[in-house]
Amino acid sequence: MLNDKLQAAIAKFEKQAKWPADNDKFRFKVAEASDYPQIYQLFEDTFGEKRSDEHVQWKYWGNPSGEPFAVIAIDIQTDKVVAACTGMNKKAWVDGKESKGIMLWDIAVHPDVRGGGRLFRDITYGMQIAVNAQQGVNWGFGGQSKPTVIKMGIRWFGYHMILSLKCWELRLSMRPALVQRLGALGGLLARVTDIFTKLSSHRGNYEIRVIDKCGDAFDTLLQQQKDLYRVSVWRDAATLNWRYFDHPIFVHQMLGAYKNDKLVGYIVWREYIDETVKVGTVLDLWHGESQQIARDLFLAASQSARSRQAGFMRMSVETGTTTQLAIAAIEGTSITERVEDDNVITAMMLGEDPNAHDAAAYGEMDTVTNGANWFYTQGDVDFRD
Repeated sequence: MLNDKLQAAIAKFEKQAKWPADNDKFRFKVAEASDYPQIYQLFEDTFGEKRSDEHVQWKYWGNPSGEPFAVIAIDIQTDKVVAACTGMNKKAWVDGKESKGIMLWDIAVHPDVRGGGRLFRDITYGMQIAVNAQQGVNWGFGGQSKPTVIKMGIRWFGYHMILSLKCWELRLSMRPALVQRLGALGGLLARVTDIFTKLSSHRGNYEIRVIDKCGDAFDTLLQQQKDLYRVSVWRDAATLNWRYFDHPIFVHQMLGAYKNDKLVGYIVWREYIDETVKVGTVLDLWHGESQQIARDLFLAASQSARSRQAGFMRMSVETGTTTQLAIAAIEGTSITERVEDDNVITAMMLGEDPNAHDAAAYGEMDTVTNGANWFYTQGDVDFRD
């Protein structure tokens, strides 16, 4: 049974949402494979960012959960794609069974045809209708959502903001501060000061190993622990390898925690330059609801990142979760104001008739639109990808 909030969203969707009608300027359709080169070009024209062929193939076509899905607007005069709402299929585990959601990304309207948000609204409504009608997808989600997008999404599309992740930070070195103040001399001084700056150490309850490829142990761990959460994005070996080790742009680091030679948890992070400072950002931390495993992995990752001269280790987490409690208990960690909160939204994909779904579908929508049901990390979406 749907709660009052979702019933209100259905009523609004039924009144507002329609498949966009073709007109004298634009026609609308679900994208075919031949349309995607124009979608890539639209992204470049809209955001001024060019992706390599390797990057495009990885992001759009390498995902083990399935091929992308997009609703597009085509300019009648030029026959070019001028707006696109694109989604990445995401296999998930919801209430004890396999599910598939759609992660909305690369939503673009060409600068030459913008005006009042009409095209943006049309293609997004089109996505909510078509992905359900054609693929049976009942829900969508996205991260790093801006307040203006959330406000518009709540008003038009029935978005629900389910999580607001705050970034916790651990200083690994005095190098960034000293270099900023003293230049090259500061770098030399940091070598000395860092000798005497000790990080907390993990307690040795688990053997920590470097992982360079995920294998059967990750599939086993997923099967053993997937029911810890009512909602979690699929984390089998194939998906993890695609997401992190096959990435054409960023190199990811991964450590596993082992007990009696069995994998019991893992952490994945990315190191990059953020405003002249090298930082590590944790994208996934699976711990089976053990604060000790979470703590040991975060500290082991921090030591590893420090060895490569990272100045900070960061992770954005929801307050009150096992992950957040474990990180907050580590000496020296604190919330940083340098990183914006990461707002996570979900939406129901209600299809052609929002009242025509069965109880199982409505139950799935109800579950995923409640943030308390989720195990979520920033690696679940296309973080800076």
